[in-house]
Amino acid sequence: MKVQTMSRHFKLWTLLLVTLCVAFLSGCSTVRVIESQVQTNAQWLPQNPAPAKAQFRLERLPADVNNMQAGWAEVELVSALAPLGWTRNDIDAQYSVWIGVRTAEFITDTWGRPVRGPWINHVYIRGGTGYRPRGVSTGVSTGVGWSVMTPVYPGMRHGFPPTVSYAQEVSIIIRDLSTSQVVYQTKATHDGPWSDHANILRTMISAALQGFPSPSTVKRRVDIPISR
Repeated sequence: MKVQTMSRHFKLWTLLLVTLCVAFLSGCSTVRVIESQVQTNAQWLPQNPAPAKAQFRLERLPADVNNMQAGWAEVELVSALAPLGWTRNDIDAQYSVWIGVRTAEFITDTWGRPVRGPWINHVYIRGGTGYRPRGVSTGVSTGVGWSVMTPVYPGMRHGFPPTVSYAQEVSIIIRDLSTSQVVYQTKATHDGPWSDHANILRTMISAALQGFPSPSTVKRRVDIPISR
């Protein structure tokens, strides 16, 4: 009888443990945490201190005039600033706001360490496509997909497609139109395996604006959970 009771208790504890593991794995499969490294520099002028509410216009560099990626980022920025009391008004603007986003693909070794930095030679991509840092090519190419003997990268096993990760970056600059001085500058960076750049960059915009308009000026990590 005692053995049967112990066996019954063991089965109950096993069932409970399995249930908890399933619940934990289910939670992990639906949520991911985007970790952004954020650095902010706020230099509001004494005569124009950080406003709780303001009107702004968007500023775009000549190279981005016809850039669809820049247009998408501006729409996201306007939506992110609205709850913070900043509204777009191109006629009566007090400030100009510029946003820049970029995403690069880079290759990692077996241990997840970058083989080559994503911003090497200042090459970067827009709209979710990418470049691949080049190693030393060996073997015979099939002409379709990966070569039979794939490129060799230091620290990587030969003959297997390398692991790809992505680096994303968001930069925001706010300028006081009455003085043309930059009063707010923030940048968020993130490295990870996720290739859905729109979702990642949108989250990073929120991270870059954490504490706006008077954030911490210390480089910090901002974690924001989003769905997979």
